[in-house]
Amino acid sequence: MAQISKKTIGNLVAGLLFQSTTIVFGQNDTETLLRLDNFINSSCTTNYNLITSELVHNILKHDVYYITQETKNIYGEKEKEVHEFIVVDTGLEVKRFERIKTDTPLPELRSYIREDFVLNEESAPDFQALLDYIYPIADWKPDKREFFFKNGKWYFLRDAYFRTKQGFEITVSPNGKITHICYKMRWDEHETK
Repeated sequence: MAQISKKTIGNLVAGLLFQSTTIVFGQNDTETLLRLDNFINSSCTTNYNLITSELVHNILKHDVYYITQETKNIYGEKEKEVHEFIVVDTGLEVKRFERIKTDTPLPELRSYIREDFVLNEESAPDFQALLDYIYPIADWKPDKREFFFKNGKWYFLRDAYFRTKQGFEITVSPNGKITHICYKMRWDEHETK
């Protein structure tokens, strides 16, 4: 019994020493933190802009925001650096939309779509506009957008390289409910119109 007590006391003392060392060496004084915060606040601005488009609210369950973060004059230079983010606020956390790298399944995007949304001839232009908001095409790329329905799937063309098309492939049930979304870097010839 005494051996257990010595071990327990030893662990307690070691933990207290570790904790006090971390506090002493890891803590900045309040004045330094204020100076650092002032420097960052004078050099960086962040704007949160809610996308208020009705079509976004008709298709997605959650709010979507553009975040623009601008950093300027950090090193006395006049140039500024701008970072832009498109995020979704699920009500529990803010998340970025899934990143597209290669052929990419997008289960989170599918989970953000309202249960009552039906993808059909009438709503396809709105869905294309939604994609423009959440996965915008870079300004330097040519505008290759088009969409069509074939063999139970909707295709939303976003880009083309060397005569190969790429974009979103959306599988729908017979009543138009979205069951699967993926981004394909190359569509097979039999899939295109």
